[in-house]
Amino acid sequence: MFERANFEEEIYRSMERNLISNQLESNYGFNKLARATELLNKAAYIFEQAGMIEAAQDIVEVIKSLAGAVK
Repeated sequence: MFERANFEEEIYRSMERNLISNQLESNYGFNKLARATELLNKAAYIFEQAGMIEAAQDIVEVIKSLAGAVK
């Protein structure tokens, strides 16, 4: 069936990944920031497709400023 050592190691690694992920999200709001960036990118694409190039460029500048703030 399952080897105890492998099973324990797998559970340990899974818990470790979840803890790190939760810590990053609570400390930095990383998932929320990533989602906001994704939505802004989609909006820029929609504006570009509609011929609203200036609006698309403005959104791209916002995305760049977010990226700069994260660094």
